[in-house]
Amino acid sequence: MGNISNAQDFASSIRTKKAQAGPGELKVDPHFIEDPRAAKIVEFALKRRKNLLIVGPTGCGKSSLAVNVMARLKDRAEIFNCDGETCTDNLIGKPWTDVDAEGKGITVVAYGAAIRAYRDGKTLLLEEVDHAMPDIHASLHRIMERQSDFYVLNVGKEEVIPKHQNFMVCATANTIGSGEDTFIYAGTKVLNAAFLNRFALTIRMDYIDKTNEIKVVTNKTGIDAGLATQMVDTANDVRDAANPARIGGVSGTSRLSTALSTRDLLEWADAIIGTGMQPKKAAEFAFLNRTNETDAQQIRTFISNRF
Repeated sequence: MGNISNAQDFASSIRTKKAQAGPGELKVDPHFIEDPRAAKIVEFALKRRKNLLIVGPTGCGKSSLAVNVMARLKDRAEIFNCDGETCTDNLIGKPWTDVDAEGKGITVVAYGAAIRAYRDGKTLLLEEVDHAMPDIHASLHRIMERQSDFYVLNVGKEEVIPKHQNFMVCATANTIGSGEDTFIYAGTKVLNAAFLNRFALTIRMDYIDKTNEIKVVTNKTGIDAGLATQMVDTANDVRDAANPARIGGVSGTSRLSTALSTRDLLEWADAIIGTGMQPKKAAEFAFLNRTNETDAQQIRTFISNRF
């Protein structure tokens, strides 16, 4: 299985390594492997302050790519994770009752993530933007207009917020605006054309190639390269079965509704290293126990074929 003890020491050294960036700064991940074409587009968008949408399967590195490139360029970001409970208060702002120096109650504004980024000249990174409701997207239309140079905020009182020249929006999503149609990304919402039109550039990402994915798993966890190869091969078996387009199949005929991401591989490797379990057993706790039983049985077969 490889030397588990050495891998444990390696993993511990990574976790205890001091951060190189200062407080609030984004950090470059030395073990993240950027797709050169995608990274080039992210760099272009950041340098020209063009709104960017990154679409791809879960755990393929969409946010990691954006953050890594932003860190390299010393960009500043306001990072906000969208979900079904996201409301305009979170992004725009809400009135807040405070007390002045004389002890009198006053109403102040608690600015949302989008307004803070708009005002301070940061990149607004909206993670999982297709999990927010469509009316939330609409609240960002004015802010995302490249031609606008101010935003009229009506929260408690009317206030004109000037747009900082360095403001832009970068968003990540699992779907390209059509909502959930594969049973893999339950809860995703439709992205309407008006919202999508605010993005100057769109990147479609997929999982990285086998050679680089093996490097990521070994470099980030210290697991034996031979084991990492078997794990990545297993992941690609699952991906092929979940997405027939990868092997020339027909949309809607996939055998699985489960995808095995690079993130899952890292957790699987960490479970093997941290518990000393065999890969088959560690897989149960890393991802199989949260997979529906039909898919889990098929994935167990893939694992048995590889190990």
